[in-house]
Amino acid sequence: MALRSAPARRIKPEVMAVRFVQAMDRTDDAAIIQRSFQAVVEELGFASVTCATLPVARHLDPACLLMSTGPAAWAEAYFSNGYARFDPVLREIVHSRCAFTWPDVLEGRTLSRRERDVLSHAARFGLVRGFAVPIAEAGGNVGFVNVAGAGACLDGRRRSALTLVSIYVYHKLRALAAGGKASRQRLSPREAEILHWIAEGKSDWQIGRILAISAKTVNYHTENVKRKFGVATRMQAVVSAIQQRQLMQ
Repeated sequence: MALRSAPARRIKPEVMAVRFVQAMDRTDDAAIIQRSFQAVVEELGFASVTCATLPVARHLDPACLLMSTGPAAWAEAYFSNGYARFDPVLREIVHSRCAFTWPDVLEGRTLSRRERDVLSHAARFGLVRGFAVPIAEAGGNVGFVNVAGAGACLDGRRRSALTLVSIYVYHKLRALAAGGKASRQRLSPREAEILHWIAEGKSDWQIGRILAISAKTVNYHTENVKRKFGVATRMQAVVSAIQQRQLMQ
């Protein structure tokens, strides 16, 4: 049961933010928190959310994701093509301590061809404007919340409210991911198929040949499964899938 507040234009943004935090403090269900945050984001004119934690090495992969509601095809293209290395928004997140809109850092800046390619590909999915909230953690990790859409525009009060809610959601999901009980995860047919061949000892390249897909795509699905189960290795993912009866030996 996601939080269904009144449209943002009917209540003050700061009131919306406080009500959201108060409501989410009463649940430890990550799915409810994600649905509720998505509803807030949509009320503010955006379409999707990426919430992730970056290790000290600043290497973004599917295992880093705490929440992702953008188009699945865009996520697959992003990781399969290694866009994290050239994403100008992600680069700014790593080096910035303050929340910013995409135009704040992109307009008037000379972008490389690869940076333009990332933004152009994102635009095909309607991700042309956004708002990013970098979040510094003790120990050197950096987390972030990045919301995106086609034409959202934030005034100062909505910007502050979204920053507050984003920081709260990040830390809540981070804590649940670190210490919450493992819930049953549903694998897609492709993910189950790839896990089957991993259990058979096949490499990404071999699985790609069997399934007629690229090794990068195999790796993308494998990392996504590891994130779903909250495990560090491929074989731990296989064991988790067997335990949940989603992969039969």
